[in-house]
Amino acid sequence: MKTTIKAALVALTLLGVTGTLKAQEVTYGIQIGSNYHMTSFGNKSVKDNNGKVGVSVAAFARIGDRIFFQPGIGASLLRKEYTFENTQKTPKFYQINLPLQVGYTFLQNGDFSLRGLLGPQLNYDLKTVKSSAATDYKKFSLDGRAGIGIDVSCFTVDAYYSHGFTSVDKTLDAKNKTVGIMVGYKF
Repeated sequence: MKTTIKAALVALTLLGVTGTLKAQEVTYGIQIGSNYHMTSFGNKSVKDNNGKVGVSVAAFARIGDRIFFQPGIGASLLRKEYTFENTQKTPKFYQINLPLQVGYTFLQNGDFSLRGLLGPQLNYDLKTVKSSAATDYKKFSLDGRAGIGIDVSCFTVDAYYSHGFTSVDKTLDAKNKTVGIMVGYKF
C-alpha cells in the first residue's frame, strides 16, 4: 500500500512536470509561516507525545496555469516534546525542505483563485539530532504533502499537511506529520 502511494505521488509529479513544460506562464514567490510538528511513534515506550509550533520560510516557482507544477525550497524549524526512557525529550529539527507538487486551480475569478496541491517532499536535517543514546535520527526523509491555497492579487495563503513515508528514527519508529500555514507574495 505504501509503495503504491509513493508511486502515485511520483507519477503525479512527473505528469505535472511533463504537462506544464509547454506552458509559458511562470510565477515566483516567497512565503513565511508556522508549522505544528506531531511526529507519530510506533515504539510504545514513547509517552506524552506533544507537538510544538515551529516556523518555515520558502520560495517557490509555479509553472503553468490551471494545471501547474510547483517546485519549492524552504527551511523549517520543527519542534517536538515526548518522554522516552523516563526522560522528557525536546528535540529541534532544522530542515531544508524540497516540495515537488502538482496543482490544480479549482476556481479563478479575476484576481482571486482557489487551488489544491499534492506531491512528494524531500527533507534534509541540517543538524544531527540525538535525543538519547538509543536514538539515531536520519538526515534524509520523504513525506507526502497535500495542501490548499488561495491567491488574492499578488498575495498567497496556503494550508498544508505532510505525512512521513519514511521512518526518521528506527528505535522510536518515528515518522513526520506536520501541518502548517504559510502567507506569501508572488512576483
